Amino acid sequence: MNLKIVKMFGLQVLVTGLLVGVLQSANAQADGVLYLDNELTINDAIVMEGDKTRYYQQVRLAMEPNGDFRVVDAVEKQLAYVEELSVAVIETNPVEVELGIAGYKSTPCVELNTAVTRKGNTFFVVIGETPLQTLVACIQVTDPFEITLPLDVKGLSAGEYLVVVNGDEIDFTLD
Repeated sequence: MNLKIVKMFGLQVLVTGLLVGVLQSANAQADGVLYLDNELTINDAIVMEGDKTRYYQQVRLAMEPNGDFRVVDAVEKQLAYVEELSVAVIETNPVEVELGIAGYKSTPCVELNTAVTRKGNTFFVVIGETPLQTLVACIQVTDPFEITLPLDVKGLSAGEYLVVVNGDEIDFTLD
Protein backbone atom coordinates (compact mmCIF):
# COMPACT_ATOMS: atom_id res chain seq x y z
CA MET A 1 0.00 0.00 0.00
CA ASN A 2 1.44 3.37 -1.06
CA LEU A 3 1.02 5.93 1.78
CA LYS A 4 1.77 9.63 1.42
CA ILE A 5 1.65 12.46 3.92
CA VAL A 6 0.35 15.59 2.22
CA LYS A 7 0.51 19.03 3.78
CA MET A 8 -2.88 20.54 2.94
CA PHE A 9 -4.14 23.87 4.25
CA GLY A 10 -1.26 23.92 6.74
CA LEU A 11 -2.22 20.47 8.05
CA GLN A 12 -0.79 17.07 7.38
CA VAL A 13 -3.25 14.73 5.69
CA LEU A 14 -2.62 11.04 5.04
CA VAL A 15 -3.28 9.96 1.46
CA THR A 16 -3.36 6.25 0.70
CA GLY A 17 -2.05 6.01 -2.83
CA LEU A 18 -4.79 7.58 -4.89
CA LEU A 19 -7.55 6.24 -2.67
CA VAL A 20 -8.74 9.23 -0.72
CA GLY A 21 -11.80 8.86 1.56
CA VAL A 22 -14.64 9.86 -0.72
CA LEU A 23 -17.34 11.87 0.98
CA GLN A 24 -20.99 11.05 0.66
CA SER A 25 -22.47 14.29 -0.54
CA ALA A 26 -26.07 15.13 0.21
CA ASN A 27 -26.12 16.54 -3.32
CA ALA A 28 -25.73 12.89 -4.48
CA GLN A 29 -22.61 13.64 -6.48
CA ALA A 30 -20.86 10.39 -7.25
CA ASP A 31 -17.70 12.05 -8.57
CA GLY A 32 -16.03 12.85 -5.24
CA VAL A 33 -12.40 12.14 -6.22
CA LEU A 34 -10.73 12.22 -9.62
CA TYR A 35 -7.07 11.64 -10.52
CA LEU A 36 -6.24 12.77 -14.05
CA ASP A 37 -3.06 14.14 -15.65
CA ASN A 38 -1.09 14.17 -12.37
CA GLU A 39 -3.80 16.19 -10.63
CA LEU A 40 -6.03 14.92 -7.84
CA THR A 41 -9.40 16.68 -7.58
CA ILE A 42 -11.51 16.26 -4.45
CA ASN A 43 -14.98 17.82 -4.62
CA ASP A 44 -15.55 17.90 -0.84
CA ALA A 45 -12.92 17.81 1.92
CA ILE A 46 -13.43 17.98 5.67
CA VAL A 47 -10.34 19.07 7.58
CA MET A 48 -10.26 18.54 11.35
CA GLU A 49 -7.55 20.17 13.46
CA GLY A 50 -8.09 19.92 17.20
CA ASP A 51 -11.53 21.40 17.82
CA LYS A 52 -11.53 23.38 14.55
CA THR A 53 -13.52 22.11 11.54
CA ARG A 54 -13.00 23.38 8.01
CA TYR A 55 -14.88 22.54 4.84
CA TYR A 56 -13.33 22.86 1.39
CA GLN A 57 -14.75 22.24 -2.07
CA GLN A 58 -13.05 21.85 -5.44
CA VAL A 59 -9.68 20.92 -3.92
CA ARG A 60 -7.01 20.45 -6.58
CA LEU A 61 -3.71 18.76 -5.72
CA ALA A 62 -0.86 18.50 -8.23
CA MET A 63 1.55 15.57 -8.02
CA GLU A 64 5.15 16.68 -7.75
CA PRO A 65 7.96 14.69 -9.46
CA ASN A 66 8.89 13.15 -6.07
CA GLY A 67 5.32 11.81 -5.63
CA ASP A 68 4.17 14.39 -3.07
CA PHE A 69 1.03 16.44 -3.65
CA ARG A 70 0.90 20.25 -3.66
CA VAL A 71 -2.33 22.22 -3.15
CA VAL A 72 -3.12 24.08 -6.38
CA ASP A 73 -6.52 25.47 -5.47
CA ALA A 74 -9.38 25.06 -2.98
CA VAL A 75 -12.52 26.95 -2.00
CA GLU A 76 -13.09 27.24 1.75
CA LYS A 77 -16.75 27.32 2.72
CA GLN A 78 -18.16 29.24 5.67
CA LEU A 79 -19.86 26.87 8.11
CA ALA A 80 -23.49 27.34 9.12
CA TYR A 81 -24.23 27.78 12.84
CA VAL A 82 -25.50 24.56 14.42
CA GLU A 83 -27.88 25.01 17.34
CA GLU A 84 -29.32 21.53 17.90
CA LEU A 85 -28.50 17.95 16.92
CA SER A 86 -30.60 14.81 17.19
CA VAL A 87 -30.12 11.21 16.09
CA ALA A 88 -32.95 8.77 15.37
CA VAL A 89 -32.11 5.06 15.17
CA ILE A 90 -34.94 3.45 13.21
CA GLU A 91 -35.27 -0.25 13.96
CA THR A 92 -35.99 -1.47 10.46
CA ASN A 93 -34.24 -4.27 8.63
CA PRO A 94 -31.60 -3.09 7.92
CA VAL A 95 -31.40 -0.47 10.67
CA GLU A 96 -31.48 3.17 9.54
CA VAL A 97 -30.03 6.23 11.27
CA GLU A 98 -31.13 9.81 10.62
CA LEU A 99 -29.28 12.88 11.81
CA GLY A 100 -31.39 15.95 12.54
CA ILE A 101 -29.67 19.34 12.42
CA ALA A 102 -31.22 22.70 13.33
CA GLY A 103 -29.35 25.95 13.11
CA TYR A 104 -28.95 29.25 11.33
CA LYS A 105 -27.58 30.35 7.99
CA SER A 106 -25.64 33.63 8.15
CA THR A 107 -28.11 35.16 5.67
CA PRO A 108 -31.10 33.97 3.61
CA CYS A 109 -28.98 34.45 0.46
CA VAL A 110 -26.87 31.33 0.91
CA GLU A 111 -27.50 27.73 0.00
CA LEU A 112 -26.45 24.91 2.31
CA ASN A 113 -23.94 22.27 1.20
CA THR A 114 -23.41 19.12 3.23
CA ALA A 115 -20.70 16.50 3.26
CA VAL A 116 -20.50 13.34 5.36
CA THR A 117 -17.69 10.88 5.89
CA ARG A 118 -16.84 8.25 8.51
CA LYS A 119 -13.60 7.11 10.07
CA GLY A 120 -13.89 4.24 12.52
CA ASN A 121 -16.80 4.91 14.88
CA THR A 122 -16.94 8.64 14.13
CA PHE A 123 -19.05 10.33 11.46
CA PHE A 124 -17.84 13.77 10.35
CA VAL A 125 -20.49 16.09 8.93
CA VAL A 126 -20.14 19.64 7.67
CA ILE A 127 -22.88 22.09 6.79
CA GLY A 128 -21.34 24.82 4.66
CA GLU A 129 -22.72 27.91 3.00
CA THR A 130 -22.46 28.95 -0.65
CA PRO A 131 -23.61 32.48 -1.56
CA LEU A 132 -26.44 32.51 -4.08
CA GLN A 133 -25.81 34.42 -7.28
CA THR A 134 -28.37 37.16 -6.97
CA LEU A 135 -28.58 40.64 -8.43
CA VAL A 136 -30.67 41.96 -5.55
CA ALA A 137 -29.33 43.09 -2.21
CA CYS A 138 -29.71 40.49 0.50
CA ILE A 139 -30.99 41.29 3.96
CA GLN A 140 -28.31 40.62 6.58
CA VAL A 141 -30.23 38.55 9.11
CA THR A 142 -29.77 34.97 10.22
CA ASP A 143 -32.08 32.43 8.60
CA PRO A 144 -33.12 29.29 10.52
CA PHE A 145 -32.87 25.86 8.90
CA GLU A 146 -33.71 22.27 9.76
CA ILE A 147 -32.36 19.36 7.76
CA THR A 148 -32.33 15.58 8.14
CA LEU A 149 -29.46 13.52 6.75
CA PRO A 150 -29.30 9.72 6.56
CA LEU A 151 -26.13 8.20 8.02
CA ASP A 152 -24.87 5.13 6.15
CA VAL A 153 -24.67 2.46 8.85
CA LYS A 154 -25.05 -0.51 6.51
CA GLY A 155 -22.63 -3.23 7.59
CA LEU A 156 -21.54 -1.49 10.81
CA SER A 157 -21.34 -3.57 13.95
CA ALA A 158 -23.22 -2.90 17.17
CA GLY A 159 -21.60 -0.30 19.39
CA GLU A 160 -21.22 3.36 20.26
CA TYR A 161 -20.84 5.92 17.45
CA LEU A 162 -19.99 9.61 17.54
CA VAL A 163 -21.23 12.25 15.08
CA VAL A 164 -19.31 15.54 14.76
CA VAL A 165 -21.25 18.31 12.96
CA ASN A 166 -19.35 21.56 12.37
CA GLY A 167 -17.47 20.81 15.59
CA ASP A 168 -20.53 19.93 17.73
CA GLU A 169 -20.95 16.33 18.88
CA ILE A 170 -23.73 13.83 19.51
CA ASP A 171 -23.51 10.07 19.98
CA PHE A 172 -25.77 7.09 19.34
CA THR A 173 -25.78 3.34 19.86
CA LEU A 174 -26.37 0.58 17.34
CA ASP A 175 -27.73 -2.59 18.97
